[in-house]
Amino acid sequence: MNEQPAPPEAKEPKAKDPKAKAPKPEEPKPKAKVEEPKAGEPKAEEPKEKEESRAHVLNERGQRGTIQDRIGTERDALSGYAPGGTAIGRDQHNHYYGGPDGRRARIAPLRRRDVEEIERAFVAPEDFDELLQLTRDRRIVILQADRGSGRYAAARRLLCLLLAGDERRLFGVDPSVRLDELTADDLTEGAGYVYRDPARPDALTGFALDKISGLLEDAKARLVITVDAARPLTDDRAVELVLRLGRVQDRREIARGLLALELGDARAGVVLAEPDVAALLDAQLGQDGPPRHARAVAVELLNAHRQALPLARTAEQALRLRDDEQRTQWFESLETLSLQCMAVATAVLSGEPYETVALAAMQLKNELETGDPHADSLRRLDAPLTPTRRKWLSRLGAETAPSKVRLRFGATAPSEAIRYLDPYAQGKVLGYFWREFDEQRPRLLGWLRWCAEHPLESVRTRTAVATGFLAARAFDLVRALVIEPMAFSEDHRHRTVAAAALHATVTQRPALREPVRELLRSWGEPAETPWLRGTAARAWQVEYADGGAAAALDWLEDYTGDDSFLVTAAVCESVTELWETEWDRERTPARLLEWTSGRDEDRRLTGRLAFLMAAAQLVRRMPGDDFDWPGLLHIAAMDDARMRDVAALWRVVLNDSIVQEPAQDVLREWACTADDVPLVRRSFVRLTRAVATDGVTTGRLRFAARGWAEAAPKSSADVLTALNGR
Repeated sequence: MNEQPAPPEAKEPKAKDPKAKAPKPEEPKPKAKVEEPKAGEPKAEEPKEKEESRAHVLNERGQRGTIQDRIGTERDALSGYAPGGTAIGRDQHNHYYGGPDGRRARIAPLRRRDVEEIERAFVAPEDFDELLQLTRDRRIVILQADRGSGRYAAARRLLCLLLAGDERRLFGVDPSVRLDELTADDLTEGAGYVYRDPARPDALTGFALDKISGLLEDAKARLVITVDAARPLTDDRAVELVLRLGRVQDRREIARGLLALELGDARAGVVLAEPDVAALLDAQLGQDGPPRHARAVAVELLNAHRQALPLARTAEQALRLRDDEQRTQWFESLETLSLQCMAVATAVLSGEPYETVALAAMQLKNELETGDPHADSLRRLDAPLTPTRRKWLSRLGAETAPSKVRLRFGATAPSEAIRYLDPYAQGKVLGYFWREFDEQRPRLLGWLRWCAEHPLESVRTRTAVATGFLAARAFDLVRALVIEPMAFSEDHRHRTVAAAALHATVTQRPALREPVRELLRSWGEPAETPWLRGTAARAWQVEYADGGAAAALDWLEDYTGDDSFLVTAAVCESVTELWETEWDRERTPARLLEWTSGRDEDRRLTGRLAFLMAAAQLVRRMPGDDFDWPGLLHIAAMDDARMRDVAALWRVVLNDSIVQEPAQDVLREWACTADDVPLVRRSFVRLTRAVATDGVTTGRLRFAARGWAEAAPKSSADVLTALNGR
C-alpha cells in the first residue's frame, strides 16, 4: 500500500523537557565533566536528560501500520526481480551427482519428471525412425545438433524406446568427467545412459570411446552423447558415431504437450481453447525454429495462468523480454525517449499509482535529455495534445489495476497501480538498461537518488529494492554513488532506503553478504557519525536473511547502548519490523524482556521504547473481519505464552517513570480500538488482568481506564470491572 508523505525527522532536543519536539539529528556533543562529591556529601542525582531525550523516538515514526506497509511493499518489489518460470521454466535437467558419502558421483538416475516429459510432450523430428534404428544397431551414438534443437530430449526418447520405457534403467553421466574415467562398476546391466554436452574438451577421444564401448558391450548397455553443432569433433572415432537430428514439423505440439503435462488434459484444453492463445501459438511456433522456444511459450502461458493474468498478452510480453536479443528489439521499438523512460520507471516502481510512475518517468527523461532535445520533446506551435496513457500501456505490455493509497493520517484513497503483465519484467528491463546503456548509467543512478528522496514511502521502498538489484551487479559503484550518500543522510527515511537497498543486494546475490556485513560493521564503529550507526542498526535484515531472528537481535543488541537518540530510534524501528516479520514467534518478546530487565540502563530503556513502538505501530486484520486488532494484542490473544510475554512488557513500561506517559497513550489507543468490537475488547480485558499482578500496577491501570471513560467507555467499564473483581 502506498503512503502520503510523513513529517520530517526531528533533531535531538537540547532542552530537558521530554515532551518538546526535537530538531534534526546532530553529532552528539561531548559530555560535561561531572565533579565527584566530597567525602561525606550526598552524591548528586543522576541527570535524566539522555533518557528523556531518547524517549522521543515514539513521536518520530509516523502513524499506525506504516511499518507493515513498508515491509509489504518491499516484499512485493522483491518479487518482481525473482527468476521467472515454473518447474518446466527452469533448466530442470541439472542432476545432482553427489554420492552417499558426500563425494561427487559419476552417474545419476534420470528423474521421473524427465521421463514423463518426453512421454507426454516429445514431438519426433523428421527421420526419427531411421535415427532410432541406427541407435539400435550401436552401443554409442553422438547426437550433434544446434542449440535449442531438442537434442537432449531426443537422446532421452531414444533410450526410453530402446528400454521399453523402463525409467529405472535410465541414467545421466556427469558432464564434468571423461568417459575413460568410468569403470565397469559404474554401469548397470541393460541400462541406458545420456552424456549431455560433456564439459571437458578431451572427453571424446578415440581411446575413451573405445574403452567405454567395451564396457557397454559387456553390460549390454547403451550410451547417447549430445554435442552442440558449434563444437568441432576432431577425433575420427567420434566423427564416425555422429548422427544428425531432423527438424520438428509442428512445434505447437510440444507446447500443447507441456501444458497438458503441467495442468492435466482438461485444464490445458481450456487454456488452449482461448482464441488469443491459439493465435499466440501460431505466431510464435507456426514457422520453422528451435524446439526449445516451444518450452519458453509453454512456460509463460503457465506463469500467466497460475497468476490469473491475461494469458496471451502476458506470455507475449514475457517472451519479448526473455533474452537479450529480444529485449534489445523490444526496447528499440519504443519510438520515443518518453516511452523508454516510462519502461524503466515502471520497472523500478511497478505497483505504484500510474500518475506517480509517469511523473518519475518524466524526471528520468529530464536526466537523460541531451542538449539537442529529442523530437518528442517539442510540439509544433498550437499543435493539439495527444493522449498517451492507453498507447503507453499497450506498447509497454503493462496494465493498471485498482489499488489504495495510504494518506498521511491513516485513511486510504482509491488509485490505479501500473504493473507489467510479465511478473518478472522488472528485473529484465532494468537489468537490460543497466547493462547496455553505458552513457546513461550515471544518469540512471542520479535518478535513483531522486526517487530515494521521494516524499512517498512506497516509492522510496521500491527504489531501495531496485538499487539493491543494481548493487548486486556493480556493488562498489552503486554503494559509493547511491547507497552511502543515503546512509550519511540526516533524514531517517533516507537511511531506511540505504538499509533496505543492502538487504535487496544480498537477497539478489548472496555472495555479497560478507562484503555488506563488513561495510555495516565499519558504519557501526563508535567513532562514526550517528547517521551511519543508525543506518547499520536499520540493516537488521542482512543478518536475518542468513541467521534468522536470533542473529538479527544479536546485531541490534550491539546498538542498544548507543548514546544517540537517532540510533535508539533505528533500533526501535528495526525491532518493530522484526516483530512484524516473525509475528507470533517467541524470540523477539523474549529478547526484549531480557533487555528491559538487564543491568545496562541504556539497554533497558531501548528495550522499553522498542516494545512501545511495536505496540503503537503493529495492527492486524484477519481474513473476513472488518475490524483491526492491535497487533501485539492479537499475538497475546492467540497464545498463552505470548500473553505472559506481552503482559510482562506492559508491566515494565507502565512502571517506568521515563516511558510511563507514552505507555498510557498507547494503551488508550488499544482501548479505543477494542471499544466497539466485543472479541477484541474481551482479549484486551484479559490482557489487563494479566498485567495487574501487583497493587501499584493495578492502581495505574485503574487510573488509566478511568481516563478512557469518554473515548472508550465500554473498554473502560470492562477493565475497571475486571480489576475491581480482582
